[in-house]
Amino acid sequence: MFRVTFESLRLPAPRTLSVPAGTLLIDVIRSEGLPLWWRCGHGTCGACAVTLCHDGQPVPVQLAKKERNVLIRHGFLPSSAVTGTLFEDDPAQVRLACHVAVMQDMTVRF
Repeated sequence: MFRVTFESLRLPAPRTLSVPAGTLLIDVIRSEGLPLWWRCGHGTCGACAVTLCHDGQPVPVQLAKKERNVLIRHGFLPSSAVTGTLFEDDPAQVRLACHVAVMQDMTVRF
């Protein structure tokens, strides 16, 4: 189990949960009724954009092509990133909650 803390102006206070390894963030958000709006849940709309903070950042992360393309389409990655697979996972990099599996303690901001 990992500690995942959710921070948002839409929450009255940060919320920390124990989450099993491998659980997608979007599944935690849905099951806990957190106020992060999402539409598709499949990584195509970009509505579940979040930022992550965890130990070891910045570290390289391999994004799935679908997540990478959605981030480019919404302006969270430059269009030149279309040929890349490894990106810097730092607190400023937007990710999609439907593509992030919990594998360590982290803070999720939205």
